[in-house]
Amino acid sequence: MLGISTYFKDLNYEYLEKASKIGAKYLFTSLHIPEEDLSNLEQILPDFLQKVQEYNLTLVPDISPLTFNKLNVEEGDYEGLKELGFTTLRLDYGFEDYELVRKLQEDFELILNGSVVKEKDLIEASKKGVDLSRISVMHNFYPKMDTGLSLEYFKKLNEVFVKYDIKTMAFVPGDQLKRFPLYEGLPTVESHREKHPFVAAVELIQECQIKDILIGDSEAKLTTLEWIQDYMDEKLMHIPVYLEKEQLDLFEKTHNVRRDLSDAVIRMISPRIEGVAIKQNGKRFKGAITMENNLAGRYSGEIQIMKQDFPMSPRSNVIGFVHPDFIDILAYIEHDTKIKFVPLI
Repeated sequence: MLGISTYFKDLNYEYLEKASKIGAKYLFTSLHIPEEDLSNLEQILPDFLQKVQEYNLTLVPDISPLTFNKLNVEEGDYEGLKELGFTTLRLDYGFEDYELVRKLQEDFELILNGSVVKEKDLIEASKKGVDLSRISVMHNFYPKMDTGLSLEYFKKLNEVFVKYDIKTMAFVPGDQLKRFPLYEGLPTVESHREKHPFVAAVELIQECQIKDILIGDSEAKLTTLEWIQDYMDEKLMHIPVYLEKEQLDLFEKTHNVRRDLSDAVIRMISPRIEGVAIKQNGKRFKGAITMENNLAGRYSGEIQIMKQDFPMSPRSNVIGFVHPDFIDILAYIEHDTKIKFVPLI
């Protein structure tokens, strides 16, 4: 499922409402950011919780020992958190206290810090009576440049959660409003920091078996949320491309992919057209979109996307190209992927 984040300094109810209508189910927030003043939280919290409920969002507050002080609640008073209206907690710390975790499961949906929980912790927790079927894990995001996890290490961490069938959540950066104080993006995986959130989300889904993805930053573009939701729901992949003016009608269609996949090209299921004229036979770089011409015989009119570089072919007209920021997702197009070309802005 899709999730977003909000921070009281950047709180925008209009964004939360629109995101929920697109399909967002989770709303993450942190209650222990040193740079955020929560001294008036007691006054704004009731309205905030009411809005969250109205938008059918599941609030996931990140808590630590600092949280209690910021909320004017006695440290360790989880009953006080419950009285404030919290029903889900993401524990940034404290999983080693298995008795506490077991007790908290009676009142809260618990989400643990997936970046620090190890298999031995899960085994020991199960022995102490913690119901692992009612536990989720959420990885950290990393505000500071160069501090995020490598993709390979992230995949290794998740192998344990897949083994125990534990729901796992992770973050991709936003592309509308970065979060204070560094404004460098909030990804779980470092290589995603400079990537488009949609590309990062597809990689998490395909490479790491992540089913719940949240925007870490304060806001993402609504179109970005729509693209991620469409991919989660229908495996519909929105790809920004340039197309020659003769081919602009391709923007109006949803394209299916042949079931017999090639490692070299993506072959679209499209009507073949006899007598396509020979033109624009340039080099076919990775990401180039081509249409076979009449030299290809019965393949004339077939549309392909290059997954690697090829030299010029007299049989192939280059009719467009994929935006460079989206070329990485070509590797994740499968036989049941649907493609929607999006005009470059």
